[in-house]
Amino acid sequence: MSDEVRDMIGSALAGEPALGLEFDQVVADGRRRRTRRRAGALTAAAAGIAVVAAAATALSGPPDRTPARPAGPASTAAPADPGCVQPARAGGYPDTPRGTASAAELKESGRLTEAFRRIPLPLPAGIEASPLALCVIRDSWGGSFKLTGDQTVFVYLRSRGGQPPGECLAHPGTACSARTLPDGSAALVTSTDPTVVDVDVWRADGTYVRLMENRGDGSQERAFNDDALLALATAPQLKVELSGPAVPSAPTDRRAAELDTVIATALPAGMSAKLAPGSDRGWRFRVSQGGYKAYADLTDAKGTGSALVFLEAPAEGAVTCGNLPGCEPIDLAGGRKGTLTTTQMPDGVTVVALNARAADGTAITVHTSNTAGSGTGARTRPTPALTEADLVRIAELPGLHW
Repeated sequence: MSDEVRDMIGSALAGEPALGLEFDQVVADGRRRRTRRRAGALTAAAAGIAVVAAAATALSGPPDRTPARPAGPASTAAPADPGCVQPARAGGYPDTPRGTASAAELKESGRLTEAFRRIPLPLPAGIEASPLALCVIRDSWGGSFKLTGDQTVFVYLRSRGGQPPGECLAHPGTACSARTLPDGSAALVTSTDPTVVDVDVWRADGTYVRLMENRGDGSQERAFNDDALLALATAPQLKVELSGPAVPSAPTDRRAAELDTVIATALPAGMSAKLAPGSDRGWRFRVSQGGYKAYADLTDAKGTGSALVFLEAPAEGAVTCGNLPGCEPIDLAGGRKGTLTTTQMPDGVTVVALNARAADGTAITVHTSNTAGSGTGARTRPTPALTEADLVRIAELPGLHW
């Protein structure tokens, strides 16, 4: 196995990603990077196991997309902004940019960029903002602007798509408050320290807006307080007029607890689970990387190995092997299709991953190895902790879905 694949497996089994992970990836050039627990993470540019799953899952792309000009500062001289698009697979956004856009999406990009210019920003004296271009991402639009004093504000918006309001997640050291705004919109304000705050608003007008202010090393205080960020997130100029696809509910601690009961008895007889490094949940789910993840070290008479179950939000698309070595298609209950990928490392480590979709479109990855802990170290048992039949049985659990 290559070092790249080995690293992907290690990332999959790593601990909870940092708060604001998606937006932090675009905070470059020496700006502050702090370790923060992600609360209410959106389905982001996939990392770790999400990358492994994507390698074995080929999804059909949207039709009638055409390339557009790359993201960049909006021109104030043009009578109408032509819109822009983020480069394909660029990091830093809750959605992975596809790199193309329809004519309607580009038009909406230009309209939203111009509309944002008309919002009177409640900036403190002496603070100025750079221009913002709200470029096409993937059925969504986003960008960032810098403020005097090294603060950066990230803006992301899309059609709400029927998504219900999110819930605060229980993460140590994270402060989160849920609010109902005067117009009926629902909001979450989340922070772990004074340097970063996230505001998520499910607007009554059918738009979802997420803002994050990241205070850099050169700043002493936030430019926007919570109320100012909420006012910006609910500005009428930020209403998305282009309807988007249905959006599933955001992951919640409540649903994670329900999923715990689904896999509680899924392990084979004689197999016991214990905490793996980086996990405080054992064979139980937690909200992670925009989905639900459970992983543990599994032990029986043959030794200790590892296993992971990862659920991603429902989406369309078939599960195929593509060109992934060691992958073969399999049939699952209910006429569903899946793939089973077996990778043999030179040092005797075996990694087996099953990819499938639940009936509602939930992406399911069940992963096992004959190594303990991170799953990338030395062999700790002759064979992976779970057999192929075990992986199939877990993927077919009726309650294992979003």
